[in-house]
Amino acid sequence: MATENQWTRESLLELSRAFMLSRIFLSAAELGLFDVLAAKPLSLEDVCAQMQFKPRGVRILLDALAANGLVSKDEKGQYSMSEDMTRLLTTSSEESVLPMVLHGVALWKSWSNLTEVVRQGENVFRIRMDDRPDHEIESFIGAMHVIGKKMAQRVAESLDLTRFKRLLDVGGASGTYVMAFLRCAPNLTATIFDLPRVTNIARARIEKEGFADRVTVTPGDYSKDELPSGYDLVLLSAIIHSNSREENVELYKKAFRALEPGGSILVRDYFMDATRTFPPGGAVFAVNMLVATRAGNTYTKEEVREDLASAGFVNIRLVLDGTNMDQVIEGQKPR
Repeated sequence: MATENQWTRESLLELSRAFMLSRIFLSAAELGLFDVLAAKPLSLEDVCAQMQFKPRGVRILLDALAANGLVSKDEKGQYSMSEDMTRLLTTSSEESVLPMVLHGVALWKSWSNLTEVVRQGENVFRIRMDDRPDHEIESFIGAMHVIGKKMAQRVAESLDLTRFKRLLDVGGASGTYVMAFLRCAPNLTATIFDLPRVTNIARARIEKEGFADRVTVTPGDYSKDELPSGYDLVLLSAIIHSNSREENVELYKKAFRALEPGGSILVRDYFMDATRTFPPGGAVFAVNMLVATRAGNTYTKEEVREDLASAGFVNIRLVLDGTNMDQVIEGQKPR
């Protein structure tokens, strides 16, 4: 992204239109076009017959996709996908980013309210997680796994986990970080604590990945329930940005009570500098929290340090730095 003195008339106009290609791509994913085209080249008539759509809209959308290299169109007018695009954009592929793309459809809806949220000063459009349909929950959890699995392994490999025996992952979704931590620490066992609608997804993935003998999945709501206790490590991975500072202090206190003396808390998130403009991704993500949550935000390193300290933690330090929600702060419970 250009800095203030790098913007030009042309680049500003290009920015104003950047949503167009994104919306074309999101609609193709939402309609299931990539799965339809994955098996073999199809004519417009074949696509319309499979999807039971009228041809005008399908033709225009497919041609726009082809013009931008997202699908191919041959001289016979047949549409197809390359092996690479099939691998990345179809439901059946293990390497697919489609869950994250479909999560983008949900983000589009919430971001469309940004102007009014800023105008009113509060998010009156927020849809609580419990009120979202099952397919949205599954897309969100799948998206978090897609975007998180490589980063989870990098984070786990960058930390000294050998001193820990029992991990509690609060809001651990489908276990992406738990599994990465267990791969790096053979003596570690773990509990995933998340909403009841998420735990079945978590159990299925944990079983599939072969960690069922080392992971317990416990349903609960960290905003209402006390956390299970007896752990020497608590992980809050991409959790605190959904909450206000006051809500985070209460969560830190629950984590403090869940820990044995001498145990540690690890908080992974964006941590902003004092200006709240770096890292840039964190500043943009704060807008995502503005339109998606009641009081969420991204927080500065000093704010997180202060809030952990107010919950009783000591020896608070940044143990992993980065610019892409790969920063980690550790705090310890006194012995």
